Amino acid sequence: MDADVIVVGAGPTGLMLAGELRLAGIDVAIVERRAGQDLTGSRSRGLHSRTIEVLDQRGIADRFLSEGQVAQVAGFAGTRLDISGFPTRHPYGLALLQKDFERILAGWVDELHVPIHRERDVTGFVQDATGVDVQLSDGTSMRANYLVGCDGGRSVVRKAAGIEFPGWEPTTSTLIAEVHLAEEPQWGVHDDAIGRHAFSKLEGGLVGVLVTERHVGHTGEPTLRDLSEALVAVWGTDYGVHSPTSLTRFTDMARQAAAYRAGRVLLAG
Repeated sequence: MDADVIVVGAGPTGLMLAGELRLAGIDVAIVERRAGQDLTGSRSRGLHSRTIEVLDQRGIADRFLSEGQVAQVAGFAGTRLDISGFPTRHPYGLALLQKDFERILAGWVDELHVPIHRERDVTGFVQDATGVDVQLSDGTSMRANYLVGCDGGRSVVRKAAGIEFPGWEPTTSTLIAEVHLAEEPQWGVHDDAIGRHAFSKLEGGLVGVLVTERHVGHTGEPTLRDLSEALVAVWGTDYGVHSPTSLTRFTDMARQAAAYRAGRVLLAG
């Protein structure tokens, strides 16, 4: 065996799972497609109280708190909730970009001596009564007692395991980007009949843009033209948008794996 457990994906779920397994004395290894822990764009922008509590249980919460900004961020259906009086050591959220969260968490995992096999994708696997043989994109293979897919909504592990992904199709579509603008936008959060839109100032002259698209059903990766058209539809101008450093599309599509285990293959996240 190359490991007791192979975890696919070095995002927040995969890193935390690997750390927990190693603390329990399990021989674990991670397979990750990225060359490093760097992310394109900021992605998630913070942590909720419960996440900080879990990190505190492992004695590493201060690592994250020292690099972020605590704030009251809890809410439901657009209503802000003040949890400062709750019976917890951490009655607040933490403003911290995902790229920083992953960097700090990966440092902890490295201290636990969990190997991360980078620049490799899982291309397939075969399981038997005693383990799982995992094929990698570099032509090599690894064997473990168990395989855990922490590789997101488009999980290669889930698909290869034949696990269905039922749910509902999207009713809204939103673009989120980090770009440069030639003109000053209307800063802040705005709601209209189309949806929610926002502009925020980021480091290095970048502008964070969130804009709800007029139509749903786009296929493929979003483009600068898509972003420009969405901005014009809402504001009548695209503010001279150019030079995106990140551009993604998300929807309200709701899906959940029909099962989280198929033999020796499991899913998490």
